[in-house]
Amino acid sequence: MTEISPTLITALLLGGGLGILYFGGLWFTIQQLTHTKKPVVLMWTSFLLRLGAVLGFFHLILQHGATDQLLALLLLCFLGFLLARNLLISSVIPKRRLKNESHP
Repeated sequence: MTEISPTLITALLLGGGLGILYFGGLWFTIQQLTHTKKPVVLMWTSFLLRLGAVLGFFHLILQHGATDQLLALLLLCFLGFLLARNLLISSVIPKRRLKNESHP
C-alpha cells in the first residue's frame, strides 16, 4: 500500500486555499461591479491580481517542490483548486427544490 505523505496533503490543502482566494476574489469582484464607477478597471485589476497569485504559487511549487513528487504536488494542488471552486459554487448558487424541478 502506498503511503500518503504530509507534503501531498499539504499540497491539496494549499491548492484549496488558493482556489478559495481566486474564486472568492472573483465572486467579490462581481458583487462590486454595480457599485464602482470604473468596472473595467476593477475587473482587470482583480483578474491580474488573482492570476498573479495563482501563477506565483504554482511557480513556487515548481521551483521548490521535491523533484520525485513534483507531478503529484502539482496535480494535488490543482485538484484542491478545483474542489474549492466546486465548494464555492455550491455555496453561492441557491438550492432548488426537487419538486420544483420535477414539474415542467
